[in-house]
Amino acid sequence: MDHSSLPVRGKSVLKPKRKFADWISKPGDFELTPFQQLTLDVDWKNSPLGPMSGWPRQLRSIVLIVCADPLPAGVFWGDENAVVYNEPYTTLVGCKHPAMQGQNPCVQLAEVWDYFKALLDEQKETGLGVVQDNMFLLLQRHGFDEECYFSWKFVPIIGDEGYVIGSHATVVENTRQVLIDRRMSVVRSLTVEMCNVRTIQDLWGHLIRALELADKDAPMCLLYSASESSEVATSPPKTHSSTSSMPCILEGSVGIPAGHPIAPARFDACSQENWLSFAFKEAMNSMEQILIPLGEEERKSLAGNQWRGFGEPTHVVVCPLVSSEYNNLLAFLVIGLNPYRPFDDDYQSWVQLLTEQVTTPQISALILRQEIDRRRILATQEAMDRASLSRKLSESETKFARFATRAPIGLAILTAEGEALTANNLWRQFTALEVGSDKPSWNNVLMPGEFAHVTSAWEQVVTGKKPLQLHTRINIPWKAPDLTPDGKEQWTETYLLLDLYPDFDDEGNVSTIMSCISNISGIKWTENQLRTKMEQALEMKKQQERFIDMTSHEMRNPLSALIGCADEILSSLHEYQDYLEGYKKTASAKELRKHPTISKAHLIEEAIEAADTIIYCAMHQKRIIDDILTLSRLDSNLLVVCPEASQPVELIRNALKMFDAELKRADTKLDFVEHPSISNLQVRWTLLDPSRVLQVLINLITNAIKFTRTEPTRQITVNMTASLDPPSSHTTLVQFVPRRLDSVDQTDKPEWGNGEILYLSITVTDTGRGLSEKERANLFHLFMQASPKTHVQYGGSGLGLFISRQLTEMQGGQIGVHSERGKGSTFQFYIKTRRTHCPGESETRTDLQLLVREDALREACGVEMMDLGMGLGVGSGSAVGVGGSEDIKTALVRTRSRARIAAETPGVVRKNGMLLGGGDGDEGDEDKDRWHVLVVEDNLVNQKVVSKQLKKEGFRVSVANHGGEALDFLMRTEFWVGEGEGGGHEGVNGVAGPPLTLNVILMDLEMPVMDGLTCVKKIRELEALGKIKGHVPVIAVTANARKGMFVFSYLVFSSIPCSAPPILSVFAPNYLRQGIGYQIMKTINAGMDDVTTKPYRIQDMLKQIERLIAKYTQNSDGDGA
Repeated sequence: MDHSSLPVRGKSVLKPKRKFADWISKPGDFELTPFQQLTLDVDWKNSPLGPMSGWPRQLRSIVLIVCADPLPAGVFWGDENAVVYNEPYTTLVGCKHPAMQGQNPCVQLAEVWDYFKALLDEQKETGLGVVQDNMFLLLQRHGFDEECYFSWKFVPIIGDEGYVIGSHATVVENTRQVLIDRRMSVVRSLTVEMCNVRTIQDLWGHLIRALELADKDAPMCLLYSASESSEVATSPPKTHSSTSSMPCILEGSVGIPAGHPIAPARFDACSQENWLSFAFKEAMNSMEQILIPLGEEERKSLAGNQWRGFGEPTHVVVCPLVSSEYNNLLAFLVIGLNPYRPFDDDYQSWVQLLTEQVTTPQISALILRQEIDRRRILATQEAMDRASLSRKLSESETKFARFATRAPIGLAILTAEGEALTANNLWRQFTALEVGSDKPSWNNVLMPGEFAHVTSAWEQVVTGKKPLQLHTRINIPWKAPDLTPDGKEQWTETYLLLDLYPDFDDEGNVSTIMSCISNISGIKWTENQLRTKMEQALEMKKQQERFIDMTSHEMRNPLSALIGCADEILSSLHEYQDYLEGYKKTASAKELRKHPTISKAHLIEEAIEAADTIIYCAMHQKRIIDDILTLSRLDSNLLVVCPEASQPVELIRNALKMFDAELKRADTKLDFVEHPSISNLQVRWTLLDPSRVLQVLINLITNAIKFTRTEPTRQITVNMTASLDPPSSHTTLVQFVPRRLDSVDQTDKPEWGNGEILYLSITVTDTGRGLSEKERANLFHLFMQASPKTHVQYGGSGLGLFISRQLTEMQGGQIGVHSERGKGSTFQFYIKTRRTHCPGESETRTDLQLLVREDALREACGVEMMDLGMGLGVGSGSAVGVGGSEDIKTALVRTRSRARIAAETPGVVRKNGMLLGGGDGDEGDEDKDRWHVLVVEDNLVNQKVVSKQLKKEGFRVSVANHGGEALDFLMRTEFWVGEGEGGGHEGVNGVAGPPLTLNVILMDLEMPVMDGLTCVKKIRELEALGKIKGHVPVIAVTANARKGMFVFSYLVFSSIPCSAPPILSVFAPNYLRQGIGYQIMKTINAGMDDVTTKPYRIQDMLKQIERLIAKYTQNSDGDGA
């Protein structure tokens, strides 16, 4: 037979043209950027790396990768850890560039190199990657020690000899965000402290307590009150030029001990001269922050002080605290600055925010209270000088009336019975009450249920004779500052903060009560919004955890088959190598007869089968990764839709042909229905993106095949319609998912032309199990999946429908579903297209061609097609050709028959859906003493691989697909002594025979029908009931990587500040309990004897089996059993 005409496997018919990108080896062929030229100009000859011409291929490749990275990145190479970094990296090292390029960093990064050298040395020993977040460094990159925070990832570079020869580092600076979070926690603490202020003196104490938290950004704080703050002032602030005296009293300090000479307890800023008086006078004149350096004398006096944070400050900022309402000077706040941070805009904004928190209009209530006290003092003096007191009282009442009119809070004086004697406009506006109103009228303005609460508080003030504060609601609507997502106004009820202060007569009884009311509706609205955002964030975090669990399971499950097949290949090749290299010379005649000549054809067949399984599992993992990458591109707005002239009917019809093999294996029928609207509207050539349309269609059909595979009726119908108007949920049973507000219709771009708009709708209907209402609610959302477990075959990433939703919206369409539990499902999506003319002959396609462009954005659709071609197994090959113009690369998808992987192991008989182990035909009674293992695994690939590995090691193997079949098998073994649960024993072929021996069970955890934990609990219950004699050894096998999240969860929650909302402190311990101890203890407590995780090497599994069998064999012999 002439094979010359057959295509060469692994070679492409059309060689794609690609741009040469190695600017290091051939710099003359490129227009180099300044940084690339600078990199080439480095004196590499005198660097640890040597001249570029002598660089190893691997070093040159990783340097090209680093320089192409748009984010800061570098590579540390060789024993000297010589560093080569990219242009974004220069912003992180500052003045250390370019001297550090190509050199040992121990000189330029001397201040931090010990840490990184230890990290790199450890990585060379372990070969593991390192990821660290928000790490603190003191870096000299701008001429001074600077507090910096970075997140980095170090990935080891493995050389040809298998050792770590370098490290690929990517770095992100988080300094600004860390500082903002730290400083805002102080602001939030100050806000909380301000809520407890009752007097001006309280204000200073609470301010100092809040500043104690700012140990790094305010290592030193001094608070001096000005004498003006004790009196009400409505005139402009006084300056030192207009007054001859300004006593300043130290109200508190942080970081400076009491009595220290640098912080005098009292001084006059106008008449006494010290380092503070000059700064106070300048700040009082400008009414702004003043930055001053600490003088030599002040620094000497501070020598030996026990500093907070990063040590002695070099500068201080003086902030005048001025009442925002009356513009009178209250105090001076002196803050020592962080010596390792510049006083930049963020730092200044934080200091300004602190001062604004202190000088808010809420201080007006304190000033008002002081005024009332002063009136009481004036009344006492009236007895001594009535005429003088009358004049002063009149002046005071005038001032109070003016103050009450201008105050930004509601003020009123009421009798003990609740009658309003006087009130300002705001009080009347807030309460909708007038002067003279009594207590019963309160019920008309309060919300239902609030009247009893307010009257009870009122009685407490009258009888208890103490001030009281409470929150209440009135039935006046309040307009929220934010609009709804659809742009409408939001209205809610009005919340008031009510302060009641009793005044007493000469006999000590309550005569009047002052009512101070503030509208806190905005604060309540903000609290509700924050609570909602927190709940949404926690829900998103839970969804992410579920997504991580599911993705980890889906990624690790194929790894077990990969490692097992690799072990099988190595074992066969070593066996054949021993035979070729002198096995006949060293073995005796008896051993030669015992080990016949190894069949080359058999070894090749096993190697090909194992290699094809490896390829399939690797493609499955690639599909998971590509889904995640597609999601990342969508989030970054990097995914584009490219219009091409296409025949949509032929496109869909030919695409469905690719499912023929898969449908045949699944025994599923697929029909394609072309709606009359296609011909009525004469839909022939339209502009659309074929790959994006096929990506959505393939995902829907793949899901339909998956969920109809186990149904008695397996029917899938694809219906295609066309319309001039977009379909809606009013014209079909399908409920379309509303478009996201941030979605962008890319079909409105100029490249789509101006042809007539057509809407193409594709509906996929299956006879699967259908979806419940809860499952439908989970569809089309990020990190959500209707059924997150995989059973017989590997599942997906849970991102497919979410990505499909985004792709349809990008094409001007929508996607939706109609489904009922037990009645199948209907998924429908539509896209917007435009009519176009028939392209030239060079552009036409005679068959289905998957347009996989050089652009990596097309990759996701290609992976879907390769998965469909791969199936589950190996066999004869076929190919789907991918061709076209120069920007289209050829894709050769090698498909293999899955019949051999799905075929039963030789000598294994299927009984009631379960495989019972037997010999290979040439095994006699002498094999009965071999150990017998029951493999309980729902995944056929893993089941096949593990069985073959154990049989190669000399075990007898039986398999079960789930826990229910495992219990049925157990009833046929020597362990079973019960009656009525399974009858007598059956032989391998279903004929009554002696009970089977069984030494150990390998039990997967996540399986359909009955999972592993439920099965082992049932086994232990049967042991306790005496229906199973002895102890059945069981080893748990799981692909769940959740326990690996322990370190991640620790890092996340150990960084939560102490002022975080209480809900996080409750959530964090629950999350940490899901770590490694919890997962293993949960399995052991269920009854497992041992636990192993996928992927594993067969040698490690054999050791576990041997230890466990030896343990219970020894116990059995000791008990006389």
